[in-house]
Amino acid sequence: MDALIARLKERLQFAPAVEGDKHCVRSNDRGEILPPRKPNPPITLADVEYVERQLGFRLPTILRRLSTEVADGGYGPDWGINRLKHPPNYPFGPFWDVEMSAESWHRLYREADDEESRKWLASYPQNYIRYCECGCNISIGVDCATDAGKLLVDDPNESESPAGGLKPLSESIEEWLWKWLEQPWPTTTYSSLYQGR
Repeated sequence: MDALIARLKERLQFAPAVEGDKHCVRSNDRGEILPPRKPNPPITLADVEYVERQLGFRLPTILRRLSTEVADGGYGPDWGINRLKHPPNYPFGPFWDVEMSAESWHRLYREADDEESRKWLASYPQNYIRYCECGCNISIGVDCATDAGKLLVDDPNESESPAGGLKPLSESIEEWLWKWLEQPWPTTTYSSLYQGR
């Protein structure tokens, strides 16, 4: 785990891109590619413990360390890893309206006020958090019942039944992040940022 954290810190100093390929880049209203956003700052252990109290369960060790030593989301594959802690004074709402956090997704889960939403959300594993956004309503979640953090792809487009689109992705967050780090950086997409590198 120490080696992964050191490698992430090294990469994110220069290449904080969350974009995995040309289909996941940030652009302005004129279609011009924007520079990749920087990761969110790390949070404190007290912040992590606050989130755990909101969730009602302990997070895997790797999530605790990544959030306090690397960044509280804002990096990684696809659209990037979500924050654990919801930003202060930022509205809670569904992921299509506001930036998602593990805390806000769980609040949505706990406070669902209609039977259909409760049934749909209750079909996820008990200690589940929404962890990474992939676009088109597809996300990656973590089953926090394991300390390694088993990852599941949630693709509701593949099934009409509640959480019927859940599929295993990786047995651990660490394995998944190492695979991301092994991918080439998006030097073609961000050619102006990589000149002379």
